[in-house]
Amino acid sequence: MAALLAPLFRLLLVAGLLGAAGTRAAYDPSTAYYASLPSVAGGDTLKTALHNLIDGHTPVSSYTPGVWNALRILDEDPANSANVLLLYGGDSRAKSLQDNGTDTENYWNREHVWPVSRGMNSNTDSVGGRDLHHLFAADKSVNGRRGNLPFTDIASGGTADPEAPLSLYTSSAYEPRDADKGRVARALFYMAVRYDGSDGVSDLELVSSTSVSGAQMGNLSALLAWHRAFPPDEAERKRNHLVDTLYQGNRNPFVDNPLFADRVFNNDSPFAAWRRPHFTAAELANTAVAGDAADPDRDGLPNLLEFAFNLRPRASDAATAFASPALALLPPAVAGGAPRLGLTHRRHRYASDLVVRYESSVDLVTWAAITPAATSVVYVDALTDRVTVETPLTGARRFIRVRVDRTAP
Repeated sequence: MAALLAPLFRLLLVAGLLGAAGTRAAYDPSTAYYASLPSVAGGDTLKTALHNLIDGHTPVSSYTPGVWNALRILDEDPANSANVLLLYGGDSRAKSLQDNGTDTENYWNREHVWPVSRGMNSNTDSVGGRDLHHLFAADKSVNGRRGNLPFTDIASGGTADPEAPLSLYTSSAYEPRDADKGRVARALFYMAVRYDGSDGVSDLELVSSTSVSGAQMGNLSALLAWHRAFPPDEAERKRNHLVDTLYQGNRNPFVDNPLFADRVFNNDSPFAAWRRPHFTAAELANTAVAGDAADPDRDGLPNLLEFAFNLRPRASDAATAFASPALALLPPAVAGGAPRLGLTHRRHRYASDLVVRYESSVDLVTWAAITPAATSVVYVDALTDRVTVETPLTGARRFIRVRVDRTAP
């Protein structure tokens, strides 16, 4: 086992069995899907592992009518099944107004977030040209104005897109509305990992600039900031799941596990990737604020435990269920005729650089490692499980605590 760094503890002392076995949400990957990935490594090592996982998908049979038919399902307006929701503007547009090659004001068509002119030889029927993870319904005029422009924040001098007024563009870049920034970023992250020079598509690369050429797209630093600021919502998670199960048989890993973005493109550990949305660059360099044992919100949970429990390091989580249970001695549960002590806590599903263990004590002074007699897991949200462990209750009283250690990369 990798070397263990200094442990952090939280006394979660609860007698009695809490929780029951649960199932994963409808849009989650199977528990086995990412099992082959390195738990801590980032950078090119993780990028290669993710590429090998999502490579070789089954593309839709054709650009026409295959992609058209898929987008009618993937981008369907949940409030009106006769319409699709459009990228960049958010309009609900009748499916019947599919681009027929004439009208430019009212029709919708197929937007390649990674332009086919940048690495796919302008071939919409290439594997990349038909990849649904970066294809979205969009207003035809808006699609034309975006063209093959790279994405970035436009600080000044931008023009509001007439049919998508919350999106801006210049002659050299495009900035989508906030509601689309996260999924645009994750679509580009997917493409940069999925395509490596095979499949008739060039080796797609993201660069930290809007000065792009060939098979490049940008701006990576802006895309990463958008990804952190606008994480996947249920609609994006559903779309990712439908692309996988209805069409291609592969997933966008950056939708399933947002930590992958900084792990791949900044070579972060999972813990370092988790910290980036919560702290400024200056704070990240200050261990008194962003270090393992720091507690910037003074809620009694140091940062490493906030990560382990998938909580917020800059806001108190005292009211969050199973984050900091009150000290209590309750009547013990009886399982199989023997009394047992139960402890329930949250767990970040993708905290893969942590080791979570349990210890028991009768006096709160001397602790010994235990192997729970039973463990159950209940789904909380896309990144969080609720874990309940049980251990036999011997003697007049017993306490359990959870111990968190960080493994060295």
